Amino acid sequence: MKVIKYKVIKTKEQYNAYCQMLEALVFAEDKHELIEDEIELLTLLIEQWDKEHNSFDMVDPITLL
Repeated sequence: MKVIKYKVIKTKEQYNAYCQMLEALVFAEDKHELIEDEIELLTLLIEQWDKEHNSFDMVDPITLL
């Protein structure tokens, strides 16, 4: 039985860990097709988390700056 390497992000800790993994993959010297697939998958998972947990829409833009 294979273990799923990446799962839907459910916690802030998992989000932070995935962000670190993504950064490491993006800056890896040896990029092959598998790494590119991992980058794409992590990006999708992180973007989904950001979309669901983004509170910037509720903040005044001037206050945000």
